[in-house]
Amino acid sequence: MELYEENYARLRRLVPGLERLRGRAVSHVQGTPSLYLETVAQARYTTTLHLTYYFEVGDGRIADPDLHIRACHDARVVEVVACGRSGHRPLPPPARYGAPVLDCKWESNVFLEKWLSYMLDQGHCFGRYGGALLATGDEEPDTVPV
Repeated sequence: MELYEENYARLRRLVPGLERLRGRAVSHVQGTPSLYLETVAQARYTTTLHLTYYFEVGDGRIADPDLHIRACHDARVVEVVACGRSGHRPLPPPARYGAPVLDCKWESNVFLEKWLSYMLDQGHCFGRYGGALLATGDEEPDTVPV
C-alpha cells in the first residue's frame, strides 16, 4: 500500500485539482514530449485518468506509455487499472487474479511511480495556473505551457 500512497502524493503534485478535473488537458515542457491527460470517470471518491505521451509513427500516432489509473481520494491511493505500455501485457479483470497478474500489477505500479517522478522532475503540471484545463468533443485540449 505504501507504493500506492506514494503514487497518490506524486499524482496530486502533477494534478493539484484532481478531484475537480474534467475533460482533457496537455502539459508542454520545452525539450520533452507533451503529456496528455484525460478524465475517464469522476465519482465522489474516485477519479480514473488516462495518461500518455503521443508519438507520430508513419501516418498515425502511438500512445506510449499508455496508462489508465484510478485515484481513490478517501483512501489516498492510486493504482494502474490498464496499461498499454509497449511490450507490457494488459491487466486482466480482478476475477482472474493470480500470481502472474499480481506480478503484472506490481510491475505496472512501480512503473507508474518512476514515470510520475520523471514527469515531475521534467516540470510537467496540470492546473498550475488555477484555471480549468478542459476540452470537449473533438476540440484541442487546453495547454499548460511550463
